[in-house]
Amino acid sequence: MSDIHPETDSWPVPDGDTVVVHRDPDTLVGAQPPPPAVPTPPPPPAPGPDRRIGMGMLLALAMILLAAAGVAIAYFLTHRHSSPTVRTVVVHTAAPKVVVRKVAVPRVVGLKEPQALVRLAQLGLRPKEVYRPTKQPKGVVVSQKPQEATEVAKGTQVTLVIGAGAPKVAVPVLTGRSFGAAQAALDSLGLQSTATQVTSSQPAGTVVDQAPKPGAKLAKGSMVTLSVAKAKASTPTTTAGATTTAPSTTTAPSTTTAGATTPAQPQNATMPDVTSQTEAAAVQSLSQAGILPSLVFIPSNDPLGTVEQQAKSAGTTVAYHAHVQINISSGPADKPKEQVPSVIGQTLQQAVATLNGAHLRLLYVKYPVTSRSQAGKIVQQTPLGGGQAPQNAQVLVFLGAYRS
Repeated sequence: MSDIHPETDSWPVPDGDTVVVHRDPDTLVGAQPPPPAVPTPPPPPAPGPDRRIGMGMLLALAMILLAAAGVAIAYFLTHRHSSPTVRTVVVHTAAPKVVVRKVAVPRVVGLKEPQALVRLAQLGLRPKEVYRPTKQPKGVVVSQKPQEATEVAKGTQVTLVIGAGAPKVAVPVLTGRSFGAAQAALDSLGLQSTATQVTSSQPAGTVVDQAPKPGAKLAKGSMVTLSVAKAKASTPTTTAGATTTAPSTTTAPSTTTAGATTPAQPQNATMPDVTSQTEAAAVQSLSQAGILPSLVFIPSNDPLGTVEQQAKSAGTTVAYHAHVQINISSGPADKPKEQVPSVIGQTLQQAVATLNGAHLRLLYVKYPVTSRSQAGKIVQQTPLGGGQAPQNAQVLVFLGAYRS
């Protein structure tokens, strides 16, 4: 205990040196620092894997190389003469689905041609027009294909059969024939006939004129007017009693017998001037002169119904009750054309209703007939049935008036 100094804590060391340790920690006084610690050598590395190749592995590699060589040789032998094959891969792409809109075909049978075309156009359908002679009114749809209510795509063609009027026949030559023979010829063609008695040098009952003229095309059912020579009218005669000289007879007193006197029909007529007159005024003038007018409507800027021309100049002599053509103005602008219906055989009231239904008007004059069945009925008309006239035009008809 004597070796310890009171100020310091001194401890003996093996070499006899004294190490003074102050109370200040971490401070060494009076001695050399201890030698650095010698690092511990690292442990020897672990032995690595054995990299030597065994005989088994070499044998396996040799077998793989031989197999690959065999495959290569086989491929070369089988493909040495073949050219390389180019394969084309076609990829089909589905087209986008197009939705086709369908519409129902409307009924256009019975409509006039312009109305039917507008109706189809409103639905996006294409019309194809075919014209055929029929008994239906001209310009009216008589059939259609596809039928009504058929579902079709827009743009589909619809075939329309349009009435072109009744089938027409050529008027034959009838002059020189007897009225009976001429009437039979017209009946065989489906044409009607009416007779007009005229004064002529030809034998009674002989057809001396006809209207229309030979070769004219008429729809079946149309009327042909025949001018037939009538028997010469008897004239008043005075018969004197014959004076005979005979024994034991007396002379009969002479007597005078007055025959019945009837006004003779004129043989000729003189053409008046009807140019620039209205249709009604011209018809009246011609009828009073004993001439039957035939009306033809022509384009003109004059008011509808104005007489533009006459086939015979004023003062010309024609046969009594001869037909003479006069051209009538169809009026300014392009008026719609109407098909003239046939009113032959109808009463006056029936004819008025028929023509008004066709957007036409009626003008009539009386015409002498010798058949009671024709009295009070239309025996002739102009324009003829099946012809055309501007809308609101006057159609002239001849009303039968019986004369014994």
